[in-house]
Formats: sequence, C-alpha cells, structure tokens
Amino acid sequence: MTTKQFYLLCLIGITFIGGMLMFLLWRQIKLKSSENRGMLFISLAMFSWTLVGIYKFSDPPMPSLINAINDRILSAFSNMFLLASLPYFPNVFEDLKERFSIFRKPDQWINSIFIFFAIITVIFTLIDRSVESDPGRKAIIAVDSLISTTTILLISIALYQSLSRFWSDKVLKVFLAVMFILLISTQVILPMIAIFPEIFRPFYLYALVLLLLGLTFFNFVSIAYFGMVNMEMTAIADIEYGKSKKAIYNPDALKVGYDKQRKLYFVRIGFISSVEPAKVKEIEVSTSKLLQPFANWVLFALARKHDCKLSNQDLSTSKFRMVEFWNRDGEIKLTQEQVFNNDRGFFDLKIEISSISIEDPEFLRSKFIIREAVLKHEDNFEKLAQRISAEKSFSRASKQEQLIQYLFDSMNS
Repeated sequence: MTTKQFYLLCLIGITFIGGMLMFLLWRQIKLKSSENRGMLFISLAMFSWTLVGIYKFSDPPMPSLINAINDRILSAFSNMFLLASLPYFPNVFEDLKERFSIFRKPDQWINSIFIFFAIITVIFTLIDRSVESDPGRKAIIAVDSLISTTTILLISIALYQSLSRFWSDKVLKVFLAVMFILLISTQVILPMIAIFPEIFRPFYLYALVLLLLGLTFFNFVSIAYFGMVNMEMTAIADIEYGKSKKAIYNPDALKVGYDKQRKLYFVRIGFISSVEPAKVKEIEVSTSKLLQPFANWVLFALARKHDCKLSNQDLSTSKFRMVEFWNRDGEIKLTQEQVFNNDRGFFDLKIEISSISIEDPEFLRSKFIIREAVLKHEDNFEKLAQRISAEKSFSRASKQEQLIQYLFDSMNS
C-alpha cells in the first residue's frame, strides 16, 4: 500500500465517522425540536469529503485535466454545505446579519449558495471542453483553493466563537485558534504543492498529516459543540420547579427596550411568587449587541400588545432562542410553557396586555433586525393592517411601513 492510498483510507474513515456522528446527533436533536440544519449541512460536507477520498482511491483512468475538474467539483460540494451551515450558528456574524438581509434569512442564503456553486460547476465544465493544458489545470486548482480557504476560514470563525460560549479558559481558546489556523493553512499548502511540485514536493507528506489532524480536530470540535447545544437544550427543557423548598416564580410583567444611558438592549420581567403573590421580583437581562432573540422578544411584545397571535415554521426555534437568551443570565429560569400560550399552532405571550411595555420604541423601530422580525410575521398582523388603511392602491412596501409605524407608535400612547 502506497503512502497516498493510506492517506486516502484515513481520509475516508475520518470524514465518514465524523459525518455519521453529526448526522445521528442532528437526528436526535431534530426529534426534540426543529433545531437546527447547521449540523446536518456540516455532516453532508464530511460525506462529500468521503466521496472525494473514494474517487481518488479508485483512481479512474482519465486525463489529468478532467481529473482535476472532477476533484474540484467534488470539493465544491463540501464547500457548499459548509457555507450553507453558517446562518445556523446563533450570535455569530451579527454584523453581517445587520447589514445584509440575505444572511438574516437562512433559506435565502442557502439558495444563493447553491446558485453560486452551480455557476462554479458550469465554469469547470466549460474549462473541461476548452482547455487542455497544464496551466489550465493549475488555474482550476488555484480557484478552488481560494474558495476552500475562504470557506474553512468562515466556518472556523463560526465554530470558534460558538465554542467560546462554553469554553472560556484562555489557554483552551488559544489552542483552538492555533488548530483552526493550521487547518486553514492546509487549504493553501496542498494546492501550492500541486501547482509548484518542484518547489514544495518535500512538504507533501507533512501537509497530508496536517490535513488529517486538522479534519480530526474539526470533527471533534463540531461534535463537541453540537453535543453541548443538545445538552443545553435538554437542560432547559428539563428544568423542574418545586424540587426544593424555594418558591415558584411565574412571569407577570414584561418590559423590553433600549436604555440610551447605559447603551444596552434589555428584557425586564416582573415575577410573582407562589408564596407571596403580592410581591413582585424584577429581573433584567441585557446585551450591548442587538441579537435576534432580543428582536423576537420585541416581536412577541408587540403582537401581545395588539392582541395578535403568531404562527411561522421557524417559530419553534425563535421561542427556544428567546428562552435560552433569558436563561443564560437570568437569575430566575424560564420554560417555554411559562412564557407562551399555544392555540393550535398560534402563539402569544401569557403575560397580560396591560403588563407589557416597550422603552424607546422609536429607536427600536429603526433597527433592521427588529423590522425584519416583524415583517416576517406580517401575515399574522393582517387584520390590524386592514384596519390601518383601506386603500388598495398602496404598494406592499408602503403598507409594511405603515404597519411598522402603527405598531411602534401605538406603544407611546
């Protein structure tokens, strides 16, 4: 057995085992909730690497240029799935979500990624028909290397920031950063060896070992992260009250808003005790960044204030993230059953309308993430929108703006 064959067998084994573990873990989490397709896409990316290994191990007798194109097409699939997973990492790339609507909507992002890689595949096919030279093969490798490096860089940033939620030790974070950098470097070193073999050939074996170590590390941290997410979801779902002698607290009042003096977005909930119903305990959770879970708290506050119920295919994830956002720093933990009413798939807050308020609604209304959260559920405000204006000549954008203005302006009254 040659060194290349041994490497390919290791590659096939590492990626298949990692992909299968992530797929099975995704299936377990999916059975409990709709969270989330990011893990599925990463497992599919690993299976794509497995196909690359099998293809190269079989070593079909083809011209070198066609082999290079086939390699790049198979590689494009793994890059496509990794990029498709990015919007499903919570609290990552928030600046991109703020600036680009395409990144705030996972389905739209996935469609764009699929279209982009379909174009890349067509370009490789055209090169196959028109170029028959070594420079053509090297050009294909260079383009694929650029895409792969960018992809691995982005997914590494997403995983690093997500793992930092759970692993706060500085030494551990430095180790993670070093390993991710080494993994990214393999996407530069290996193509350089293929393009300039006479210069970089002595480093070939070391680069292969580094790639195998990098993929093993990538699989481990991916499984560790999604495993911890699963444990976190299970812990939140299994929160039980009354196991101790402490009083049970239920939410009775809600205030969301932006504190200009402190420059913080906050969710403030007033709790009543089962022991002392007349006593209200106020607890606040705040953040300096405008996060999607906070936007959903504003959305539900607006809907409840206007006696509207919400229904959407992504609502189960939104509700989970809202409760997770609160439980991360809240002194009193919440469950979805305490917060939401469920009327045959239509949800609203259990808190009384008179006990809900919003601070600085004018400022919140100007934020894209909050506006998008509301407009994503505009169908649930249909009766309200009809009440606002009976003019049929208004454009949809104008009606949406009127709805936003009415929802927030009425909070000042």
